[in-house]
Amino acid sequence: MEEDTEYLKLPLEDRCVHKLWKARLNGYEECTKHFAKITDERSPEFNKFAPLMKKFVTDSNAVAQEKALEAVLAFVENAHVAGRTAGDCTSGIVQKCLAAPKRGTQEKAMEVLLMYCEIEKYEVVQEELMKGFAQKNPKVVAGCVRALTTALREFGPKVMNPKPLMKQMPTILEDRDKNVREEGKKLMVELYRWIGQALKPQMSSLKPVQVQELETEFDKLGGEKAVQNRFLRSQQDLKAKMEAQGIDEDEDDDEDVGEDIPEMDPMDLFEPVNILEKLPKDFFEKVEAKKWQERKEAMEILLPLTQNPKLEGGDYNDLMKALKKIIGKDTNVMIVALAGQCVAGLAKGLKKKFAPFALAFTETILEKFKEKKVNVVSAMRDAIDAIFLTTSLESIQETVGGALGNKNPSVKAETAGFLARALCYCTPTILTKKLLKVIVTDLLKGVSEPDPTVRDNCCEALGVAMKVVGEKQIMVFIADLDNLKMQKIKEASEKAELKVKISAPKAKKPAPAKKEAVRAAAHPSVSDAPAAKVVRGGGGRAKKVPGRGTKGGGGGGGGEPALEDCKEEELSLDDALEKAADVLPEDVLSGLTDANWKVRLSSVESFINTTRTLDRGDIPTQALVRCLAQKPGFKDNNFQVLKHRLEALKLLAENSDFTRRSGEVCIQELVEKLADSKNGPLCGEVLTAIAEAAKLQWVGPEVMSRALEQKSPKVQEMALKWLSDAITEFGFVLQPKALIGDIKKALANTNPGVRTAGITLCGTMYLYMGATLRVFFEDEKAALLQQIDTEFERLSGTSPPAPFRGASQDGSTENDGDEDDAVDSRQAGPINVQDLVPRVNISEQLTSNLFSELADKNWKVRNEALQKVSNILSEAKFIKGDVGELPTVLCSRMNDTNKNLALEAIRLTASLATALGPHCKPHTRNIVPGMLTALGDSKQNVRQQAMSTLNSWVEQAGLKETIDGEVFADALKSGSPFLKAELFPWMAEKLKDAPPKSINKEEIHACTQYLFAALEDRNADVRKGANEAVLPFMIHIGYEGMMKHISRIKPSSKNTVMQAMEKAKVNLPAKPQPKPRSPAGGASARVGRPGSSTQGAGRAGAAVAKKSLRTPSATRAGTSGGRKEAEDVDTSPLLQVNNLKQQRALDEQRLRILRWDFTTPRAEFITQLKDQMTTAGLNRQLTSNMFHQDFKFHIKAIDSLNEDLTCNLEACIANLDLILKWLTIRFFDTNPSVIMKAMDYLQQVFQCVTDDGYRLQDHEVNSFMPFLITKFGDPKDSIRGPARNIARLICNIYPASKVSPYIMEGLKAKNARQRAECLEAIGNLIETHGTIVCQPSPPVALKEVAKQIADRDNSVRNAALNCLVQVYFQEGEKVYKYIGNLSDKDMSLLEERIKRAAKNRPVIKKPMPEPEIPTVRGGGAAAAGRPNRVTPKAAQPAPQLLRERGAPRAGEQQATGLKRFGLKPQQPSSNANAPFKIDYGNIERLLGNDDEQEQTQYNLEEIPDLASILNYKPVLPPTASRLTRPGFTSGWSATSVPSPLESEGAAQAINMVISQVATTDANTVITALSQLDEVLQSEDRCGQLAPHVDQLLIITTLQYRLVLNTKMANLNINKEECIKIYRSLTSCLMTVFNNKQLGTKATRDVLRDVVHVLIHIILDHRLSQLEDGPQIIRAINVLVVRIVEKAQFTHVFSALLKLLHESVGSGGGCKFTELVMKCNWKAIRILPSRTNDLDLDQILLDIHNFLVAYPVSTWSERPSDTPLRTIKTVIYTLSKAYGHSILGHFSKIENAQGSELHKYLTKSLKDDKPKTEDDGGVGDSNRLAAAQVSNESGDSVKSPKRLSKSEHNILSEIFRKIGSKENTKEGLIQLYDFKQKHPEADIEPFLRKSSQFFQNYIERGLKKVEAERQLEGKATSNPTSENGSNSGPLASIQVPDTTNFNMNDLVDQFKSLAAYAGFDNNYIDSAVQNICSTEKEMKGDITEYINTQ
Repeated sequence: MEEDTEYLKLPLEDRCVHKLWKARLNGYEECTKHFAKITDERSPEFNKFAPLMKKFVTDSNAVAQEKALEAVLAFVENAHVAGRTAGDCTSGIVQKCLAAPKRGTQEKAMEVLLMYCEIEKYEVVQEELMKGFAQKNPKVVAGCVRALTTALREFGPKVMNPKPLMKQMPTILEDRDKNVREEGKKLMVELYRWIGQALKPQMSSLKPVQVQELETEFDKLGGEKAVQNRFLRSQQDLKAKMEAQGIDEDEDDDEDVGEDIPEMDPMDLFEPVNILEKLPKDFFEKVEAKKWQERKEAMEILLPLTQNPKLEGGDYNDLMKALKKIIGKDTNVMIVALAGQCVAGLAKGLKKKFAPFALAFTETILEKFKEKKVNVVSAMRDAIDAIFLTTSLESIQETVGGALGNKNPSVKAETAGFLARALCYCTPTILTKKLLKVIVTDLLKGVSEPDPTVRDNCCEALGVAMKVVGEKQIMVFIADLDNLKMQKIKEASEKAELKVKISAPKAKKPAPAKKEAVRAAAHPSVSDAPAAKVVRGGGGRAKKVPGRGTKGGGGGGGGEPALEDCKEEELSLDDALEKAADVLPEDVLSGLTDANWKVRLSSVESFINTTRTLDRGDIPTQALVRCLAQKPGFKDNNFQVLKHRLEALKLLAENSDFTRRSGEVCIQELVEKLADSKNGPLCGEVLTAIAEAAKLQWVGPEVMSRALEQKSPKVQEMALKWLSDAITEFGFVLQPKALIGDIKKALANTNPGVRTAGITLCGTMYLYMGATLRVFFEDEKAALLQQIDTEFERLSGTSPPAPFRGASQDGSTENDGDEDDAVDSRQAGPINVQDLVPRVNISEQLTSNLFSELADKNWKVRNEALQKVSNILSEAKFIKGDVGELPTVLCSRMNDTNKNLALEAIRLTASLATALGPHCKPHTRNIVPGMLTALGDSKQNVRQQAMSTLNSWVEQAGLKETIDGEVFADALKSGSPFLKAELFPWMAEKLKDAPPKSINKEEIHACTQYLFAALEDRNADVRKGANEAVLPFMIHIGYEGMMKHISRIKPSSKNTVMQAMEKAKVNLPAKPQPKPRSPAGGASARVGRPGSSTQGAGRAGAAVAKKSLRTPSATRAGTSGGRKEAEDVDTSPLLQVNNLKQQRALDEQRLRILRWDFTTPRAEFITQLKDQMTTAGLNRQLTSNMFHQDFKFHIKAIDSLNEDLTCNLEACIANLDLILKWLTIRFFDTNPSVIMKAMDYLQQVFQCVTDDGYRLQDHEVNSFMPFLITKFGDPKDSIRGPARNIARLICNIYPASKVSPYIMEGLKAKNARQRAECLEAIGNLIETHGTIVCQPSPPVALKEVAKQIADRDNSVRNAALNCLVQVYFQEGEKVYKYIGNLSDKDMSLLEERIKRAAKNRPVIKKPMPEPEIPTVRGGGAAAAGRPNRVTPKAAQPAPQLLRERGAPRAGEQQATGLKRFGLKPQQPSSNANAPFKIDYGNIERLLGNDDEQEQTQYNLEEIPDLASILNYKPVLPPTASRLTRPGFTSGWSATSVPSPLESEGAAQAINMVISQVATTDANTVITALSQLDEVLQSEDRCGQLAPHVDQLLIITTLQYRLVLNTKMANLNINKEECIKIYRSLTSCLMTVFNNKQLGTKATRDVLRDVVHVLIHIILDHRLSQLEDGPQIIRAINVLVVRIVEKAQFTHVFSALLKLLHESVGSGGGCKFTELVMKCNWKAIRILPSRTNDLDLDQILLDIHNFLVAYPVSTWSERPSDTPLRTIKTVIYTLSKAYGHSILGHFSKIENAQGSELHKYLTKSLKDDKPKTEDDGGVGDSNRLAAAQVSNESGDSVKSPKRLSKSEHNILSEIFRKIGSKENTKEGLIQLYDFKQKHPEADIEPFLRKSSQFFQNYIERGLKKVEAERQLEGKATSNPTSENGSNSGPLASIQVPDTTNFNMNDLVDQFKSLAAYAGFDNNYIDSAVQNICSTEKEMKGDITEYINTQ
């Protein structure tokens, strides 16, 4: 006995696992008692026993096991953690208990299983029991089946899912064990009890015997209805409801319970079949086959597939099109019948998924009813009946109505029959009054048809409709029928069998009826609330608003909106004087109107003094006011008298009973005097005093109405300003609609001051009304709207001030006792905007005809109807909630087949939401389905608009009301992948931010199963959206709630779903959001209640001082909301100092987190950044603002960071990578204000960290720089400029050599502007840091830059050329090595640009750093080993400017004007003879970087005085030291006499002034042009501008383009500014081209650009609309003509031809091409007089290029050949002017003989007489050329000599050699020698056999041989001098005699020396070409070539 009781000493949990069964038995019994005693279900005691539960149920001892089950039952019933043990315990029960020998054990086990089901673990129980079906022991299987049967009987199919059971039933019913089969039958019977007939289709796989046995059992059940006996913990409300039902209400009870237990859809038990995959590959080919047998075969294949009861969704479009085509057009009736059967099967299988095709098939099938074949008609009936079940009667009503009107009686009869069958499925809810009217009207027409079948079917349909809606409802429409027809309809009604249950209204119990009556009585007051609600200050201009409250006299919070009539009688002047005489002396009254102003003044002073002595009640106010108003009254000319009159009036208003009668006397004059410069402010004060006395509701409208009638804009402006101030003082007590009308009048005023005052008043209203106010101004001009938006943005987040006037000033106040309350209500601040907005009732405009038009079959009619609705809404702005059926109609229109109409309907829905405001909530269920369907549209623009509309609706109605009625679940159930891809991310976004209890959980539960299905969707976007939505769903319904839906998904999908849920579970909030604590809140409310306005102001000041981040809100919250926000504000520092940056960099490097690299920011990047910020301890409110959806919050966040920058720089550096990443996200915003704010902040940041000595890290630059480069291509210069500046600042804190690769990546962008900016940035880096920044090496980088020279965009080309010029300045001729091979065109552009740039800046072979201390950016030896880490500082003249402020040294006074523009004056201390030197870096900073700090040291407006600079005489170096640079003419040679104009400082000053012309500031441009014009007008000094003509023309062209493309397009820029710039530019160019010395200096390409932009300006329609525009156009027209006449003729003629060439090629506008041709015609007219100035070879080359690009044969396809005829005219004019000599000017044209130009010239010369030497009009050179041509032509006319046989053989051998690769050179030499020996020989027959290419090749080869021979002859005829050197310019080139000679070195040396010697580029290019060609022919062997020299 001692051993048996030893275990009693052990703890309870140890006894339960003891090895003795008695110990365990005792432990189980004690556990049962112990568990029942624990009252807290979350007690830790339960956690001890949870792991032991499986051991309990699997106890090996039968007695102990039974007690263990009792303990488990107690545990499951009481423990919160019991759910965790469900799987293990159920598994143990299946194995050990269900087949136990003891009956008690089995029953206890069943109890445990049912309890697990009750605690919501029914899925686990069902899954484990179904696993037991696979057990080998039949007793276990039978026990599992029995347990499932019991669970199903107790809980019903809503808990125990029948679908997985049905799959196992065939196996169970065929089991070899009889007990298993019997239990299976019982389970089937139980299933039938619950789901009824839906079970029978599932029995098709059973044997007939089994089916028969089961049906016998089913029949025994009778009409027994299954009722749920046991309930889940979450169904306790249903349990209570059922228990409350009485015995006498059995029927009602059944109905109520039935509502809670929905009928099982049989289709839910079937697995969907994908028939599209089973179709053969040639199916659609057979469907389209011509043979009917093949088409029939295809239908026979399809038919059995469509008979599957449930079909899987998919892309059925092609299949439906094929079937529709067969039904509609196939002539074989058998195939049509088969197609109809297929359509019926598809409709039945697809259900609602067939809806998109229903309308199209309905129309086709109804039309097919004209077929007489019975099999076809029968098939069509079945098809259309099945189709109807997939759609609604309303959607096909139009089609059915049209068919009822068909001429064919068969169609009418079958349509009416279909309608009768369809109505059997309708309910009164579906068959609305409107729909019933339309259907009955159509059917009544058929009742009188002659065809009896039509009549009978129509009567039958009417009878069914009567049974559906009731006789009373339908009799309204059929009352006029005769008795016979009426009797027939009633008989049909009695016979009709409805397919749906129509529940009759239940008889209400007395108590609920009374309650309902009370509720109905109260309802009207709720609906009328907007009309009865008191609007703060809603008063208008003496306009009464019925139904408004009258409490509160003039107060803001309860002000009297309707002004009562003034009861005071109006006095005549005599009566007034009589009353005034009682209180005033006679001399005072007479003195008020005296002619002497001094008398009037003294009288008014006496008036004031006397009035002050009177008591308030003794003052006759109206009488005294009328005395003051006597002539001259308030129009007194003496300002002193007027001032005293106004003070007297103010005194009366403040100290007497001043009424509206008194105000009417003086208000007109007061308004007129508001504009008075001396007394205007006093007039405003008087008006304020009157408003306080007589209410602002009356004074405000009176002042505005009278002011707007005044002609003086000053009066209107001051009145608007006064009213704006009055509103802030009195509160918003005016009617907003009237005020808005006044503001619109002000905005339409031409005076800018009035408009500005109107905008200010609009901003004041915004403080009270919020963003809703903007809707009233949407029809204003864009410029005004922008100003209004700017004002709103400025005031955003500002609370309206508390009113302090007008509380209760009138004498007839009715709320004396409630005065304090009124003041408190006024100080509440924000008001209900909806109360202020006047709403219009548009129900009368929404007629039934309009709704009929919206549903019309004709899309044009529907479109017109939509426009009508749009007009109604736009006119009304804000409407009441009575909109009839408009939401329902718009819902159907949003899915219109016409996508344009659908888009319009969606936009209209968004407008409707805005117009309704909160009144849109009742219409949500009717209209949201249409939006959701549109979200699934295949067109992206439709989806985007639908999403925008949905957001607008949610904003107005609220998220809870929008996600209601399982609308979203229905949409997801039948939605397309597009819908799911759009809807799931939207739901994720909305649900994530919504409070957990703000959304109906049932709606989320309804969508969860579709969310799970979407996790494995084929569409990647759907899967992504579904994964995003898992966590928000879980936040609202919990992890356990989502687990309930696991049983509805496929077993194969469980792993995916569980992974997604487990991933989301980690991020699930640990606890729900804390509820607001009412005691604390009440205490804070009591403490925070303001005792006075001063206290409130103090609190506001304290809030501002704390710099708390407040969020702006369109509708401001009340004071309590403000206090709550104040409590939630995070007062911690914005940024925390931490050491997490390196860890973030390491994580990103090891790919633990996402690398910051994307094209557009995705959600996962934003989430990652937000998490990192949270970890780094950023201020919560700052983080919230950073990731808010509204851009205004982003601006607030940037402002906060900017304010925090200087005081918390260390924290900013610690979190700099996070800040930069967030700003890169902002770069993708569409709002430019955010980006500009970000740019400003970034400049401040990088400037501060530079000053702090911080060095950027690699990961910071990697995550920021690529995104910054994208902003280089931004269309706004205000963004591009800061982006460039930021890149320059980064180079100060990060190696430039590492920055340049990011910029090089920008060259790959498609945006031309970005490429141009990147090239410019690279050029700046090269200029500042040298070519070392070109990474990975200069050749690689510069080759990429050189490719951009061939870009189509002109700015890109120029930037690339400028960049390479900078390389040239650094490296000299090495640039040609770096860039490699370029096309001839690109190379010529580069050389020309280098030549032009060299004029202004000398070539520097190697960049020489300034002798300054370098800034070491690295540290230690590593930094010393990398030269790119050490960057010399740029030249900084700023210290030089800020140097000693004392007496200037000698020479400094004259250089003051130069120093401030970056010009370095001579330094006497270093070198007195040094010339002026310009600092290009300073000038570029001046012009291109307005935002840097240097702008405080330099002023762009200061243009140097050119006269003083040009006359300044610096000390010049000796002339012998000057060398002529490349491109200098002889006038600038070293031998010319120096003059002051040749001073380099003067040239730099001119460059500076010309560069000012390119700035964006108009004043700077005009000032610079005026300086240039002064020089141009001076004959002595204008020649100094000659070298700068091209530069000036380029800069003026840029300015022209800037004005044309930017300033003219910017609405915010005054167009007068553009006119001034145009006028100055045109005047300057006119002066240039009027000067012969300057006009001829312009080169061809520059002239082409000038003429190009001038023609575009002439064609600018915007310019012509300006006042001075036509004058500018005429001036530019004259300028173009002057350019053609005065410029160097070859250059301008060639430029015009090139412009014509480009215009035709670019497809330029007809007007542009026409003007270009007119310029060419002008040049043609003056050509005969300018032949001496013409380079004929160049002109012929341009014409040749035109004819090659646009051959004559192509002009027949063009609309006009005028350009070609222009070219022909040029050819004809040239031939006429030059005669045959023109044939000698083809030197620049290859193969001129066969060209079209040669043909035209030859033809022109034949048509014209040959000119003699005297009258040819050409010079000696041309006559010589003509003579040569004539000699050649004379020789050529001789007949060629016939070749001998030997000569023929020799030529054959020569041409054979030429054709071989090895002997080509030898063959060409022999052919040349042969032609020299036999000049008369004809080789044409040999050439004719070859191609044109080969002929050209031979011709070029012969020319090369000839050139070589001539070179040899010159070498022998010009012996060298004694010292062996040549006497030519190449003498200095030393060629080493070595076989390793590199020809490139020779070329580089030659170019350098030739340029240094001053030779022209053309000479250098031709010489280099000869050298290179010769070297190529020598094939690398240079020795022979050297010897020949």
